[in-house]
Amino acid sequence: MKRNLLLVPLILFAFQVYAQELTLDSCQNLARKNHPLLRQAGILDQLSELRQQNIETNNLPQFDLVAKASWQSDVTKLALKLPPSITLPTPPSKDQYKTYVELKQRIYDGGMTKKSKEVEEADRLISKQQNETELYKIKETVNTLYFNALIIQQQLEIVNLKRSTLAEQIKQVESAVANGISLPNNLDQLRAENIMTDQQEIELKSTSQTINGLLEIITGQTITDQTTYNKPLQATIDLNLESNRPELTLFTLQQAKIGKSEELLKNSRNPFIYAFGQGGYGRPGLNMLDNNFADFYVIGAGLSWNMWDWHKSKRERSALKLQKDLVQINSENFSRSIHLQLKQEENNAKKISQLIGSDEQLVEIKTKILNRSASALKNGVITSADYLRDLNSSLQAKANLETHKIQLAQTSINYLTIKGNKQ
Repeated sequence: MKRNLLLVPLILFAFQVYAQELTLDSCQNLARKNHPLLRQAGILDQLSELRQQNIETNNLPQFDLVAKASWQSDVTKLALKLPPSITLPTPPSKDQYKTYVELKQRIYDGGMTKKSKEVEEADRLISKQQNETELYKIKETVNTLYFNALIIQQQLEIVNLKRSTLAEQIKQVESAVANGISLPNNLDQLRAENIMTDQQEIELKSTSQTINGLLEIITGQTITDQTTYNKPLQATIDLNLESNRPELTLFTLQQAKIGKSEELLKNSRNPFIYAFGQGGYGRPGLNMLDNNFADFYVIGAGLSWNMWDWHKSKRERSALKLQKDLVQINSENFSRSIHLQLKQEENNAKKISQLIGSDEQLVEIKTKILNRSASALKNGVITSADYLRDLNSSLQAKANLETHKIQLAQTSINYLTIKGNKQ
C-alpha cells in the first residue's frame, strides 16, 4: 500500500508532462520573466537612488579640516621712530602655524541641484527603457521558434496520417498478393515507402527537438516531445492602429533628457550664494601683531558668479542641439524601417490568403483522386507506384493548406509585434 502511495506523485507528474500544452502568450511571458535583463530593472533603480542622494548632498553643509605650517621671507613690521619709552609690538614670527575647520553652506545654487536630479531621473528612465527595447526583441525570436514548432507539429501529424494510410494499404495488398490478385512488387513498394516515412519522421523529430531546446533556454520551461503547441487565433491587421514600439518611447525620453540638460546648462550660469565660517587655532591668530598662539573664528556670506566662460556654455548648447537632431533622425529612420516591415507583412498576408483558397480546392480534388486510386489499387488496376504518387500528392496538398494557415496566423502576429501592439 505504501509503495502504491509513493507511485501516485510520479504518475501525476508523468501525466502533467504528457499533457503539457503551450501557447504563444505563455511562451512570450515566460521568455520575458526568464530574461536576465529583467533583473536589471531593480538594480537600475538602486543606482539612480544612490546618485540622487549624492546630488542631495549639494544642499548639505560642507566641512573641511585644514592644517598649515609655513615659513615666509618677511613679516609685517611697524617702521616708526618713537620715543624710547614707547615699546613697539614684537613682529610676528616668520614660521607660522594654523589649523581650522571651515564650513560652507549653499543658500542658493541657481537651481542646479533640482535640475541635476531631473537629469538623473531622465537617465534612469532611459536606461530602463533601453532594457525594454532589448526585452521586446525576444518577442520576434519567440514568434519565429513557436511557429516553426507549430509547422513541424503539423508535418508530424501528416506523417502519422500517411503511416496509418500505408498500414491499411499494406494489409490490403498483402491479402491481394496472397490471393494472386497483385504482384509482390506492389507490396514491396508500399513497405519501402513506409520506411521512408519513418525516416521523414526521424528528421522532423530531430528538428523539433532542436526548436524545443531553444525554447527551453529562452523560456526556462521544460519542453518534451509530448508537448503540444496551440495554434493562436489569426489576429486582425488594422492599418489604423498607432505604433506602440518601446523604441519610440525611448526616443521621446532621450529628447526629454536633452531638454532637461539644456535647462541644467542654463542654470549653471546663475550666481551661487553661500554662507561660510571658520574656527581654529594658530600663530598668529587674526591679530597679526600678536605673536602668540590664539583661537580665532570668522563667519560671513559670499557670492560666486562665473561671468565669462569663454563661450563654453554656447558650445555645449550647440552640442545638445546636435544631439537632439541625431535622436530625431534615428526616430525617423526607425519609423521608416517599421513602415517597410509592416508593408511586407501586409503583402504576405494577402498572398497567403489567396494560396489558402487554392489549397482548399486542391485538397478537395486530390482527395477524390486518392480515393479512386485506393480503389483501383485494391482491384489491381494500378500499381503501388501510381497509388503512392497520388497519396503523396494528396498529403502534400493537405500539408500546404495547414502550413499556409499557420503562416497566415504568424503574419498577423508578426504585424502586431512589429507595430508594438498587444497580440
